[in-house]
Amino acid sequence: MAKLTPMKAIRKKCLECCCGQVKEVRLCTVEKCALYEYRNGHRPKDNEIITENN
Repeated sequence: MAKLTPMKAIRKKCLECCCGQVKEVRLCTVEKCALYEYRNGHRPKDNEIITENN
């Protein structure tokens, strides 16, 4: 079995949430989701991370 990294696990969860539709993951509008910033399979740059304080 292939190792599932945290980023791949997040991507897999986002695909599951969007019924396997890659385009829908990209167009996701649920910004309050804890995985939102990571949904495209990579970590956001430091200045792109939105915190509750912002």
